[in-house]
Amino acid sequence: MASSTAIPQSPDRDRDGPMDRADEFIQLFNQVAQFLSRLVNQADYVSFEKLVRVASENNAAVKANASALGQFAKLRNAIVHDAGYPLHKVAIPSPEALSTFSRVVREVIEPIPLIPTFERPIRCFSPSDTLSAALGFMREHDFSQVVVRGVDGKLGMVTVEGIAWRLADGISGILPPADAAAIGEILTLEPPGVFKVMDARKNIYDAVDAFRNSIRHDSTRLSAILITKNGELGEEPIGFITPSDLVHYAPLQ
Repeated sequence: MASSTAIPQSPDRDRDGPMDRADEFIQLFNQVAQFLSRLVNQADYVSFEKLVRVASENNAAVKANASALGQFAKLRNAIVHDAGYPLHKVAIPSPEALSTFSRVVREVIEPIPLIPTFERPIRCFSPSDTLSAALGFMREHDFSQVVVRGVDGKLGMVTVEGIAWRLADGISGILPPADAAAIGEILTLEPPGVFKVMDARKNIYDAVDAFRNSIRHDSTRLSAILITKNGELGEEPIGFITPSDLVHYAPLQ
């Protein structure tokens, strides 16, 4: 990922040339190192590798970019041969490496926020609303789920899987036909963990992490993430994310 080109040492090298890329790279490296130190509340010196490892435990953006940061740490060591920097620059990053590193640093320090990125109007159904009303809304907007505000004021979600279970129960005679079923009936069929509420201050990597963890560790597939101001079930939803919403973001590829 991170390529470098060895150059002879030359104090008279043009300052608009390759040596400037080395300066910019080191500035970016120091910037991300200082950010990681603050993130883990580390006042004393520790290795960059340890900073990345510790920060990755609680920061999804750092974890997603940990491998790249490790590779660029090697390039940093190649650029700065010893403590004599800036007098002993023995390598320069290629333009491509510098561009990639700049993007990685930006993604770690300022990852794409959930709001306003995924902000949208959210319709909240009532448990007494009919299943046919929900299905019509889902068809109109090509949704696979609808949001429900329960009688207790908390958010819930009805998914195509829950609807399929209700239809199957109606066909098999376990329950009456679903033609006049209320959404509240479907809610009782939805397993815990089918949706998650996330704080508006979270970022795109937090959302990716949540979907990945549901696949790796949970028996229930996470269908969607609702975004509220503070990540509380009783708040108004201000955004909505499904896995398909994330596939177009280049930094996640």
